[in-house]
Amino acid sequence: MLRSLSTVLEDLHAGMQAATRRAGHGVRIAQAEMTLPMDCALVLADSGCTLLADVARNPADASWRESASRLVLRWGEIPTEELP
Repeated sequence: MLRSLSTVLEDLHAGMQAATRRAGHGVRIAQAEMTLPMDCALVLADSGCTLLADVARNPADASWRESASRLVLRWGEIPTEELP
């Protein structure tokens, strides 16, 4: 089921945070990068457009495309002393 891309990103971020909590005390992720196959659809409605997406469940999900869509995410901390 495709969902708003913002919802997918929020779920991926929440999952990454939950993984650090499960790992126990003292674990902190300073940087994370993911490359994920994505199913995407652009929906035009109500005088606007929305990008719907979700992580492909298996390689066959995007078999109709020669090259499946990929989402590359990179999360990293920004030290506050470097902010302007």
